[in-house]
Amino acid sequence: MPMPDLTYFTHEVDGRSFAGWFRTVQPGRIEVLGIGLLQTVAHPAHVAPVNVARQTLARFIRGKQRGGLPIPSVEQIKASTELSTNSLQGSS
Repeated sequence: MPMPDLTYFTHEVDGRSFAGWFRTVQPGRIEVLGIGLLQTVAHPAHVAPVNVARQTLARFIRGKQRGGLPIPSVEQIKASTELSTNSLQGSS
C-alpha cells in the first residue's frame, strides 16, 4: 500500500516562521517532519492533522532552542538561499 503524500505547512513559533511536512500513516496517527524532526504522533479525530503537526513542530523547536540549538526560520533560509544565488550569479 503506497504511503500518502506529504502535506507542507508553515507555523509561527515565538514570532518566527518555520516549515514542516506531515502525512497520515493510519487513522488517528500522523508523522511530522521538520528540521531535525521525524515523529509519529497520535491525534484525536476532532483535531485537524495540520494543527497537531503545528503543535508538534512548535514543541520541538522550543525544546531545541531551550537547549541552545539555533534553528533557522523560513525567512533565514530564504535569505541564505538568495545570498548564495546572488553570489553564484556574480561569479559567472
